[in-house]
Amino acid sequence: MFERRNRQTAPKHGDRASDLLVVDTSGGSERLLACLEPIPDGGEVRLVTPVAAARDVAGAAAVLVVHPSLDILDALAPAVAKARLKRDDGYPVLIAGLTPERLTEGGEWLTRHAAADTLAGVRLIVNADPLAIARETSERLAPFFGPTTIAMPVSTEVETLRYKHFYSISPDIRRLLQQIAEMAANQVTRLYLLGGPGTGKTSLAYYYYLARQQGKFVTVNLSAESSGDKTAMKSLLCGHVAGAFVNASNRSGAFTHARDGVCFLDESHGVNGEVMEVLMEALDSNQYLPLGASAKRPLECAVVFASNRTWPQLVSQLNPDEHARIGAIILTLSDLQQRPEDMMAVAADTMARLAARVTTWTAPSGFSADAWQALAQARWHGNNRSLIRVIETAFVASASNRDAQITLAAVDHAMTLWEPADSTQHTLYIHADRSGLDTGRVAE
Repeated sequence: MFERRNRQTAPKHGDRASDLLVVDTSGGSERLLACLEPIPDGGEVRLVTPVAAARDVAGAAAVLVVHPSLDILDALAPAVAKARLKRDDGYPVLIAGLTPERLTEGGEWLTRHAAADTLAGVRLIVNADPLAIARETSERLAPFFGPTTIAMPVSTEVETLRYKHFYSISPDIRRLLQQIAEMAANQVTRLYLLGGPGTGKTSLAYYYYLARQQGKFVTVNLSAESSGDKTAMKSLLCGHVAGAFVNASNRSGAFTHARDGVCFLDESHGVNGEVMEVLMEALDSNQYLPLGASAKRPLECAVVFASNRTWPQLVSQLNPDEHARIGAIILTLSDLQQRPEDMMAVAADTMARLAARVTTWTAPSGFSADAWQALAQARWHGNNRSLIRVIETAFVASASNRDAQITLAAVDHAMTLWEPADSTQHTLYIHADRSGLDTGRVAE
C-alpha cells in the first residue's frame, strides 16, 4: 500500500540505471526503436526478450512493452515491483503500451495485480499504433514514487473482504498523495479536499486515514444528513446520552465513533446553519458536548472536509468567524481529463469487471479505435463516475448487439446520457487547473 524504500542496494548486473529495456514482442521492433527519443543521462535503449527483461530489470530505469500478451505482463509486473523494493530512486518503471481493441484483458491484468500489490511503478499508454506509443514513452521515464493504487473496502465502515481500487498512476494525483501522507505523518488534523464530482475525494480521505494508522474511518454526508434540526445534527456528530429526549438511549456520535481516526465530512458546502452551529464549538476548542451530557469530551479524531464547490464559493457562504474556525489545509484534486493514465486504468478496470459478469453475451474485447478516441478526448465533468456510467452503457449496447468491440455509436449514445457536453450543471462545480494542487492554511 505504502511503497517501502531502502538505501542499501544499488542497481545490479552492471547496467546503468538510466537504460531503457524494450521488450521484443513482435516484428517491427527496429521501427519502434527509431521512434524513441534519446534517453537522458547517457542511457541506452536495449532490445531484449521478455525473459531477459525480467532478469535484468533491477539495473534499468524502465521497461517498455508494447501490445504484450498477458503472460509477459504477468512476468514483468512482479519483477519490477520486487526490484523497486531494493532501490530508493523511483526506478525501475514499467511502461505498458496497451491496445484499445484488447483493453478488456488489459483491465483483467490490472485488477489482478492491483489485488496482489504488484503494480508498483506501472505507467500506461493506450494506443493502437505501436509507433505512437514509442513517441509517448519519453513522457513516462520520470521516477515514480508513491502507490499505484489505493485499496478501499467496498463499504468503508462495514466489515467486508471486498475491495475496489482507486488508481493513482498520473503524476498529479501522486504528488497529492505524497502531500497527504506527509500531513498525516506531521499531525495535520484538518484537511479540506476540493474537486469535481467523481474525482476521488473519498478515496483520498481514506488514504489519509490509512496513513494515520489509527482509529476508525467515519463518513457523514452533511448535505444529505442536514435536516434543519440542530438537535438531530448534534446527536449525529456528538452523540447523546440516555434520557436526552423521550425514549433516548446512549448513542455514540461520529466524533466518538471515529476515536482518534478520521471523521470525513462529505458535501461540506452544506456546512452552514445548524450544521455550523454544532461544528463551531468542536472545531474551535477541540471538545464537544454530547446531547444531554453534563461533561464535554475531547475531539480526538482528525476532520476531513470535502466539497465539489470552489473555495471562493464556500467562503461566500460563511461569515469570517466561521471561515476561520474551519482552519483546514486546502487541497485540490485534478479532473480526470488532466489524469489520462488514471482514466485509462479506470476504463480498463471497468471493462474487466463487466466482462467477468456476463453469461449469455460475449464480452467486447475492448474499444474500436474511434470509440477510444472519443473517450480519451472527453471532458469528463463527472470524472470517474460518469466515465464508468458511459462504459457500462456502451458495454451493454455493444454486447447485446454482438459487437466484437465497443463501437463509436455506442459510446456517442452513452455520452448523451451520462456526459452531455452542454449540461449547465457543470458550471456549479470546481474544475482544477493542471497543477492539481492548491494548498493554503485557512486559519492558524
